[in-house]
Amino acid sequence: MYLSRTLSLVAIAAASCVSLVAQQPQSGFHTVACIKVRPDKGADFRKFAAEDLHKFAQARADSGAVSIWYLLHTVYPAGKSAECDYLSVTMYPGTPPEPMDMDGLAAVLKKAGIASSAQEFVDRRNSLTELVSSNLFQNQFFVGGAKKGDYFMVNYMKVANVPDWLAYEKKVWQPIAESLVKDGLSSGWSVNVQLLPGGTDMKFQGVTVDVYPTWDSVFKGQSQIGEHFKKAHPDMEIGTTLENFEKLRTIESTDLYFLQDMVVPAK
Repeated sequence: MYLSRTLSLVAIAAASCVSLVAQQPQSGFHTVACIKVRPDKGADFRKFAAEDLHKFAQARADSGAVSIWYLLHTVYPAGKSAECDYLSVTMYPGTPPEPMDMDGLAAVLKKAGIASSAQEFVDRRNSLTELVSSNLFQNQFFVGGAKKGDYFMVNYMKVANVPDWLAYEKKVWQPIAESLVKDGLSSGWSVNVQLLPGGTDMKFQGVTVDVYPTWDSVFKGQSQIGEHFKKAHPDMEIGTTLENFEKLRTIESTDLYFLQDMVVPAK
């Protein structure tokens, strides 16, 4: 598993867990690893992810080091030109732990019941994938949660003044997100700030994530934003509000992912 978009960013081991819903921690941090699968290794990686990678993530979650782990498969953009084929998202209950060394990796593999040595595990992973990037995010606020099979629409945003942008997201979009979740059009929504790497020369500083329960809801939810805006803000004019929003952030890109696997601590 990659040690750590990013974020702002996973088959369940047992069939009985399919309906599990995980909530993003209200505070804390998460890392997002952008993964590119090597040519002709797609089937091998899916097997590795469903078996050893899942077991590894479960062992870390059960130890308390990780609160949630997601494996997101890229839907759009896709193909050779896409930067990532998968995102491996690891959420922590507090400050992220120090990067794991080989001894730490070996200990987790033993706990997970994986027979490979640490070096064998790393060599296997590297034969299947290439790590494109790994980024650290801080969780800001969220609504709802996510479950295996959901779709994540991720907006990567260029932000000049992060506090002003966050205040507007909370004031304007959080009530809309709550309305969409209440009506079943959305599973969840979150806002996250990229911490590392940082700086104004980065591609983006913030990420918002809209989580949808079905393929149809991805489009239905988008088409009903206006209706839910009026419901959440009867005293606001949508055109003026969105104009003010455009002054606070620029959406650099919007990508769509499928939640292929997820892990939370076993009860």
